[in-house]
Amino acid sequence: MRLLKKFFTAFCCMCMAVGLVSCSSSITDDATVYVQGLLDSAYLGKTSQEYIDVVEGMTEADAQEERDTNLEVEADYMLSFLAVEMPTDAVNERAREVVAEIYSYAKYSVKPAEKLSSGDLAVEVTVSPIEIIPLVTDDQLMQMWEDVKQQAGVTDEDLMMMSDEEYQAIDEQYAMALLDHLESLIPEITYGEDQIIMLQMKEEDGYYSLVDSGMQKLDEVMIDYNGSYMQQVNETV
Repeated sequence: MRLLKKFFTAFCCMCMAVGLVSCSSSITDDATVYVQGLLDSAYLGKTSQEYIDVVEGMTEADAQEERDTNLEVEADYMLSFLAVEMPTDAVNERAREVVAEIYSYAKYSVKPAEKLSSGDLAVEVTVSPIEIIPLVTDDQLMQMWEDVKQQAGVTDEDLMMMSDEEYQAIDEQYAMALLDHLESLIPEITYGEDQIIMLQMKEEDGYYSLVDSGMQKLDEVMIDYNGSYMQQVNETV
């Protein structure tokens, strides 16, 4: 029996709107299967039949499309964070490949879902934040940029006079060198302090739907761009 209803999927740091049928006799079991399956599919690229079976209308192609969208969102953010200004299609494709490799190191555990007194469902997920981006230092970024300029035989003044197309070609060389370097660091991946994320599912019209904020938080934690979980979220702001 399919116990999850698939609605319009809108990725915003990997947020998927779905519903879990409230009349199921094993509602908490199915919620656990759903969360585990969603994370495994999105981060590890492993789509289980159990996950497909609990999402109404879900196919393996749907799961792959959702993963591809999540990789695209993460790759775009990563390139922006690393100062790639005008990514080409080739750079975007390469960035998605690197993100997929990084995601393959994702570490998380999913506790059995619980039904709260309010009637909502709660699923506790423990995530070990991946710390790889902090391994790329500002000095390394600057050196890669200088190397690209030197190889192209251009100065900062030349860059100011370039057309968008000419500048994009230089930017592409920098991006590819950067992504190659980042990929070489993947075996050195470390993890920050475990973070506990509580995912909540609320009932509406007979279905339970994931609250987006929980998934946004989880995706924010999965790759820690500044280390030590964003330096403890910038010292709690």
